[in-house]
Amino acid sequence: MRRALLSCVLLLALGAGGCATPGGVEVEGHARQVSPPPTAPSVPSGAPVSADAVAVLRSDPHINAKVKATLAPCEGGQYPLDQRYTDLTGDGRAELVVTVLGCPVKAVVPGPLGHAYAGYVYNLRTEPPTRLFGVEEAGVELLPNTGSGTDLAVLHSRYLDRDDPCCPTDQWITIYRWNGSALVPSPR
Repeated sequence: MRRALLSCVLLLALGAGGCATPGGVEVEGHARQVSPPPTAPSVPSGAPVSADAVAVLRSDPHINAKVKATLAPCEGGQYPLDQRYTDLTGDGRAELVVTVLGCPVKAVVPGPLGHAYAGYVYNLRTEPPTRLFGVEEAGVELLPNTGSGTDLAVLHSRYLDRDDPCCPTDQWITIYRWNGSALVPSPR
């Protein structure tokens, strides 16, 4: 038995085959042709391979201290952020669009992340990243590319104490467009 196990280990080390049971060698036969895995989805044009949104926000000296204080992982280890990459300036390169959320309130049934209360857009091609847009108010969420490819919709939600997280008392949207140097409200 010990001799068979030693033979099996040697065969595996040499890449000569595998062992099915102690005391025997299994012959696998010829290798089958395997098709390559599907290709990964392409990254949007100009999108960085990765950006640490938390680091970008922490390094911005103009962000409210209360917002920076929330940049810690929630109970499950997830940061309270919604980050996207989209070309809002029309230059063919994606900007970082990030909404800062609150961690979910502990409840009997775990729920989604809490209400949003800040949103920012950054040009990641500069060092450090340049903030192109920012809004810090309760119930705000950034929704890029709502109509044309360069629109940024800012969803404002007003919650009263009696409102459930799903159902704010009031909501309205402001559309912003790049004018060549800034994201400005679009006339209606």
